[in-house]
Amino acid sequence: MSRFTEGKIAVEAVKVVEEYGELTMGELIDILIERMQPSGHDMDIIANRNDTYFSQKVRNLRSHSNKIFFNNVYYDSLIDKYVSYECKKMKDVLEEDIYVEKLVQKKNRATIFYARKIDYERINKEKKLIGNAGEELVYNDQIEFVKKYVPEYLKSVRHVSKLDGDGAGYDICSFNADEKLIYIEVKSTTGKKETPFYMSASEYSFYELHKENYVIARVYEFDMNTKTGKIEYILGTSFEGVFDKEVSAYKILYKK
Repeated sequence: MSRFTEGKIAVEAVKVVEEYGELTMGELIDILIERMQPSGHDMDIIANRNDTYFSQKVRNLRSHSNKIFFNNVYYDSLIDKYVSYECKKMKDVLEEDIYVEKLVQKKNRATIFYARKIDYERINKEKKLIGNAGEELVYNDQIEFVKKYVPEYLKSVRHVSKLDGDGAGYDICSFNADEKLIYIEVKSTTGKKETPFYMSASEYSFYELHKENYVIARVYEFDMNTKTGKIEYILGTSFEGVFDKEVSAYKILYKK
């Protein structure tokens, strides 16, 4: 049974055209297949046709004059492309070379946006699968460390995110060999140490407020089957010398 109705495809197709500016039907089909990941019956080839059931549904947006699609997308018969109304307006007032330049910029932004979206989804899935396990690995490592070097503080080692939730700005409260309190934020990956990771605004703000006592526990090459991996501890005072940061979200305020 198909997972995708024509209406569902139409909504996604409108978004794709708006993001890319203008597309041929073939380009639209390719992008929709990449984004919507049809499988099973949807990807079966129709008898005596070159289309799958999914690609035929995309073509049906035109042959069926789908209202959702054509209320939001303009078909330019001169170039046989589907054009966003934003680009149609630009095309009507801009010189051709300027329009082409803006269209290239728009398509580049769309490509970058989708690549980041996929990366966020991958990171979120990875965090869900290994985040808690990575924290457990670090927590147990801290228990052994404190037991060995400052055993009188053992009962004060806490898995904060597990006991109190994720709002504290760090995951584990522990102690260093100098008996100083430290706040550990755990970042786990099944990949290499250099794999980028994400910090929430509250996590980063907590780091800025507690640099002297802050520690990133980078868990990497983590194996979910054996629940083992490598750990590198990075002090908050060394953070800016070890990492670069990239802004990936905006807070939007009304103008006063």
